[in-house]
Amino acid sequence: MSDDDPWDEDPRYAQHAAWQSLSTRFTNSGYRQGIIAGKEAALQQGFDLGFANTGAPIGRELGTLRGIASALVSFLSSINATRAELDEARDIAASLSRIRFNDIAPPDIEAEQHAREHLHEDDPGLVQTEALSQKREMEILEDMLSHMGAGVTQQIRPTREDIAKLKGRLSSLSARLGA
Repeated sequence: MSDDDPWDEDPRYAQHAAWQSLSTRFTNSGYRQGIIAGKEAALQQGFDLGFANTGAPIGRELGTLRGIASALVSFLSSINATRAELDEARDIAASLSRIRFNDIAPPDIEAEQHAREHLHEDDPGLVQTEALSQKREMEILEDMLSHMGAGVTQQIRPTREDIAKLKGRLSSLSARLGA
């Protein structure tokens, strides 16, 4: 290597540069993997907590009520029950079948706050994925179809209070039947 030739490289420089590049790539890759693992762990923990405290209890309650109502309709259909009792059981079962989890689950305030923090200042709405938007559009269409010809002008989705009322009606009907 000549001191006069600016194009001559020190071979150690190329090795050092290659080592630096490789080291940087491994560091960045490890950092990304750590971030992903952390997010996955937090996501799993959040899912587990939400499922245990919200999803499972609400789903179990709604499923139990639907099962009792369906069994009662079936039972009343098989015996010589009064028309009013059978109609009441069918109405309760139909009302329970129209309830969606999203209708009665409490809002996820933490998730909504997180979404708001990551929106642009001029965007007041929450971020919706295309899949979520399509699901909501389908639910709106289902609601419209279910009310065609029924003269319903405004759709009001059920609430937790509606569940409590239906549960009371179901208990009352069961008590009248001696069940």
